[in-house]
Amino acid sequence: MTPAQRLQAALQSSSPAQAVAALARTLRDEGLSQVALYRLYLAEHARRDLDPICLDALADAMDLIWGGGWAKDNALFAQELTPERLDAE
Repeated sequence: MTPAQRLQAALQSSSPAQAVAALARTLRDEGLSQVALYRLYLAEHARRDLDPICLDALADAMDLIWGGGWAKDNALFAQELTPERLDAE
């Protein structure tokens, strides 16, 4: 399964918040870069057919991926993502 398919499956689980956060950690551990991971979650968050629970789950996971103050000491990466890095990579 592709990362996008895995994310869609996580969103369909009985606990999407836990599943999408766990998947973000797994994909990071499998070598997906911070920028690629954030873009994956952002693309899914942009879908208009998701329910509020899934949107919240994605937003919370995106905070962990972005890092810094948004992650509240639970960042998935050592370096905080910046708009400049997101645009450059």
